[in-house]
Amino acid sequence: MMEMESAFDVLAEDPSGYGLKQLREELFAMRQTVKHAMDAGLSADEMAVARQAQEAVDCADGLVGRVHDMLNR
Repeated sequence: MMEMESAFDVLAEDPSGYGLKQLREELFAMRQTVKHAMDAGLSADEMAVARQAQEAVDCADGLVGRVHDMLNR
């Protein structure tokens, strides 16, 4: 069974910034997936959920940067 590493662990042991870059690439892919679904057309209720998902991904992107900076000063 493969062991998963938490985002916190990735950021805590990442003075080079490589782990941060990987996390941001994953978040970008998530945002693109949501955007493609929105562009394809969604019901009003689905669009509201998609917008919330986009906001959550954007918030996560900002958060990982701040956490990385805090842990790797």
